[in-house]
Amino acid sequence: MIKSVNTFLVVCVINIFTSTSLFAQKDPTWDDTSKNNWDSAFQKVEIPSSVDNKIQKAYLYSSKSKTPKPLIISLHTWSADYTQKDPLTKEILARDWNYIHPDFRGANKTAESMGSQLVISDIEDAIAFALKNTNSDPNEVHIIGVSGGGFATLAAYMNVQYPVKTFSAWAPISDLETWYWESVGRKQKYADDIFKALSTDSVFNSKEAIKRSPLLQKFPQELRKNAKLYIYEGIHDGYTGSVPITHSINMYNRLVGEIKYGLTNLDEISSKTAKDSDLVPEKEIINLITKRFNPDYKKEEKLFDRNIYLSRKFNNIQLTIFEGGHEQIPQALGLIPHKATTSLKHTILTLGDSNGANKDGWVDQLKKRMPESFIYNISKGGRTIGFDNLGKKDLNALTNIDDYLNEAQQKIGNKKYDYIIVCLGTNDTKKVFADNQNEVATNFDKLLNKIKSHSIVKKSKTKFLFVTPPPIRTNNILDKYSGSNERLQALLPQLKTVAAQYDFEVIDIYNPLLGILDYYAQDGIHMAGSGQEIIASQIIEFIGN
Repeated sequence: MIKSVNTFLVVCVINIFTSTSLFAQKDPTWDDTSKNNWDSAFQKVEIPSSVDNKIQKAYLYSSKSKTPKPLIISLHTWSADYTQKDPLTKEILARDWNYIHPDFRGANKTAESMGSQLVISDIEDAIAFALKNTNSDPNEVHIIGVSGGGFATLAAYMNVQYPVKTFSAWAPISDLETWYWESVGRKQKYADDIFKALSTDSVFNSKEAIKRSPLLQKFPQELRKNAKLYIYEGIHDGYTGSVPITHSINMYNRLVGEIKYGLTNLDEISSKTAKDSDLVPEKEIINLITKRFNPDYKKEEKLFDRNIYLSRKFNNIQLTIFEGGHEQIPQALGLIPHKATTSLKHTILTLGDSNGANKDGWVDQLKKRMPESFIYNISKGGRTIGFDNLGKKDLNALTNIDDYLNEAQQKIGNKKYDYIIVCLGTNDTKKVFADNQNEVATNFDKLLNKIKSHSIVKKSKTKFLFVTPPPIRTNNILDKYSGSNERLQALLPQLKTVAAQYDFEVIDIYNPLLGILDYYAQDGIHMAGSGQEIIASQIIEFIGN
């Protein structure tokens, strides 16, 4: 009797695969396997496996910095390999962080792939290779992945021996057997992938699926006591995407349940949720799945511009269910905590516009990262190089520079400024000044001349920095900034030339930020703090060297 039932099940499964294969499916956005050309800054490398000596290929970027920088291990999605286009690369270049994009046995459709011990070994080999061949800080190793890469990130969290600092798993799969049946029900190709990778005959290998599922693996608590795990999931995944949010919530509950109660069985952990607010109860899970919304969400809690419908944190494990689908948000690198402070001790004067004056602007970021330095900020929103913006003379830096510098001198008495940093020009490109662009470079020349001639720098060894204005969005921008980016592009060579003539070192933030401005600047002008941090880090990099 049992034998005939098993035969029937096998026939059903084979029929499901046959019907699924009739409908060619386009890979979802985050499982796009297209092999786009990589920026020449990324080098293709070959890494011999420490287990079977097979060559693992990867893309590597080595920071140009003279000081150690974080290392990002970015893991490709389910159906892809190391050649897959990675949206993180633009920001890697902007931040100048070290980076590796390993193959770890390629697409998840073979026995060697899909969370196998070879995969874990390959990820460890990739870390070792990157540490050896870049200036990576060994204490700043971060693993990140989305979808199948999220699955690999969870597998790494449960298995990799290196003391990785953070793991960021976006839209991850945590239970292969559960996802197999979910994919069968949705007629998705992933069921076929799992079956082929884990089964050696016509019967689904449940034992192997359990063995490779992060949710069901041994939790190395001691090894991970100082590591942070971030699990992110869009509320609509499972409906508009391929991985239900239960994979993320169950993984969180299982880990917290083991830390707090020594339990590994989800049913037993679930019995604790009614009285433990650190866990997510079944009722709340069902509400989120069915409503795809939380009417009681805290409106002040945001994941950048996304609403957060569920947030839990216990020790170093954090779960975030946000307004979104099967995705990793563009600002993912901005969420990774890394060592940001420096012991540099300087007296610095900063002159900028709203990007320098705003809370969490680049000057605020400098102050946070240089706690032993004194930074006096004379930035102001709306400030220009040499125009009366909004009809206000106090916003004209050229007209008021002597007063600004006198004020700055009084602030430090007989001391000297080690650095004067100028970041102006955005407001000079506004539409209202479009017919006066030929005056901007001339005004800049006069401004720098006044700074260099002022008593604040006489008989001192003050160094001067000109930080270029950041880019400006070219569409979906306020009318007053219409055409500003084009005008700024035309001005930059002139401003750089003038700065060099007055011995101002130039820090170009325009070009590095060009590809990621929209990640951080909702209005196309003012970036969030984690974007402004990129500007501050460029300045610190220069000062430190």
